[in-house]
Amino acid sequence: MGGSNVETVNTLLLIFLEMTFIFVAVLLLYSQRKSIGDIPFFITLGMLLIFGEFMSGSEMMFNGWEQASFPVAQVVVFVPFMAAVLLIYITDGVLAFQRLIIGSLTTMGIFFYLGDLTRLQVRWITYAVSSNLPVEAFDALLENTRNGMWAVICGQLLALFIMPVAFSRLRNAGHNMLICCAGALGVALLIDTAVYEVMAGVGWQQIMKMLLPLLIVRIFAGFYLASLLALYIGKIGNESEARHVRPLEIIFAFFGSYGRSKLLEANVMEWEGRYRVILENASEMIIILDRQGKILDANRAAEKMLKRSTLAGKKFSNYLPEADGRVFSKNLLRCADGSSSGQFYVDLLPSPQSDASGHGALNLALTITPLAIGNMEAFIIMGRDMTEERMLEAEKQRLNEELAHSQRLEALGQLAGGVAHDFNNNIHAILGHADLIALRSELDEKSSGHLSKIIEIAESSGQLTSQLLGFARKGKYRESDFDLRVLVQRTTELFMPGSKDIEVEVKTSPHPLLVRGDQIQLQQVILNLLINARDALHSVSDRERHLAISLSEADPAELPSELNLPETAAEERRSFALLTIKDNGCGMDSATLKRLYEPFFTTKPVGQGTGMGMAMAYGTIQSHHGAIAVESELGCGSTIYVLLPMI
Repeated sequence: MGGSNVETVNTLLLIFLEMTFIFVAVLLLYSQRKSIGDIPFFITLGMLLIFGEFMSGSEMMFNGWEQASFPVAQVVVFVPFMAAVLLIYITDGVLAFQRLIIGSLTTMGIFFYLGDLTRLQVRWITYAVSSNLPVEAFDALLENTRNGMWAVICGQLLALFIMPVAFSRLRNAGHNMLICCAGALGVALLIDTAVYEVMAGVGWQQIMKMLLPLLIVRIFAGFYLASLLALYIGKIGNESEARHVRPLEIIFAFFGSYGRSKLLEANVMEWEGRYRVILENASEMIIILDRQGKILDANRAAEKMLKRSTLAGKKFSNYLPEADGRVFSKNLLRCADGSSSGQFYVDLLPSPQSDASGHGALNLALTITPLAIGNMEAFIIMGRDMTEERMLEAEKQRLNEELAHSQRLEALGQLAGGVAHDFNNNIHAILGHADLIALRSELDEKSSGHLSKIIEIAESSGQLTSQLLGFARKGKYRESDFDLRVLVQRTTELFMPGSKDIEVEVKTSPHPLLVRGDQIQLQQVILNLLINARDALHSVSDRERHLAISLSEADPAELPSELNLPETAAEERRSFALLTIKDNGCGMDSATLKRLYEPFFTTKPVGQGTGMGMAMAYGTIQSHHGAIAVESELGCGSTIYVLLPMI
């Protein structure tokens, strides 16, 4: 391989390129162990070992320097092999390192046996080498390989025991990963090179010619691969307990405690399997995070809740709204001192399965607990789905409020009914006496005018008592069967003359909507609702006032949740007619909505409303076995729903 300086440099570059390719291939196999398993990785290491022995047996030398040479296999193959062994020790720990040493010795032992058997076979008359290779050359290759293997075994075995000791001492001293890897590989290669040259069976003159250049090249190659190794370990962040083990732990473990280590590992694997089964089958979300909030591991429940098949490497806060993300980060920082966060609540961002209103998004009760994984600070999150419980709690609160509201209206109705009944009797008495006075012919014009005013006021008061009785559901009804479309049409025609500045849109069902009830009472209800909608439009400019009236047949299952049907409606499975009145007026706030049906409650100026319109409407619709509800938002208009059972 002699030649010019350019050829020498090119040859060295080719050696380093081949060495780099081998080591990078080993790292790629190692990184894919979770996907393809450990077998391809360890088979590759075994093949490297055997291939290196064949290269050594062929006495392939670098002779680019005068008075100096070195075997190529010691650089191209055995340096990457030593770096791969150090990788196993750093990332997988002492027990995996022990297994690798035992596997390497076993591989060499098998090669010894097969090599001797093959040498014996090629010497027999009945065996022949089919190629043009002389039998003597093939036998010499096997013999040289076998003879050099002793030097390799002794050198590497001693180096493999010294390398973890050197690494542990440097790591325990607080040095960075590059110095630890370079120092451990440098010491191991120094010992391996010296032992190999001494045991190779060559003279001292030949040793001095080969030892120094081989040592220089291997140390340089070792530092180069140590740099790649440190970068790789820093990238995967998977250092095992190697930082904290005693320097001589590998020797004690190998010669005295391998069986005990196997037993302990078996117990650990058994318990790990149990905990893994519990973790994967838990109904609660369990996630392990690093200090930056990135997900390291998650169970199936977490993947299901977050609607993701893989979560590793993603930030948990990305699945939360901005406000909840800040709450989560605050609790995560609070756990940095080693204390638990306590329980707190967050909402997940709506998933594609959530509807526009946000239904389908999950509410979680979370706890964060610090967790130590080797020398890395981590946190474990336990999350319980509180969505259904929160919905049930909100529904319970809503039903309690509606029950209290109904009870309050019922009490007011009873009070109003009693007062209206007595008041109505007094009004009838007043009207009776007024009629008797009116029969007298000697009344002058002034007295007759006062009497007419008394009768007018009494009749107006009678209408008010009728409304009170309607709210109390004690009024007299003249029930009949009629088409609700016709009633709505007639009522709209009565309403239109006083509402010419409003754009009114009317949509009715093409089919008859037959209901049973008092047409006069229901017409009064509809007219009151239309008047309220018109009054709400006073705050809107003339060209923007809009009122929509729609009447259609409704399915009870598709009705707004605000419409509380009587229990008999669900049992009878009746059809319903739905009247909707929608305006774009001033709207109402939640406080007004809660008092909407109370008698004498009004938001209109004094003299413009009695506060009985909605109360009477509520009582009349209830007495017709229907339901009434209002949706409104301040400044955004209102929508009124009136539901009546069809016959």
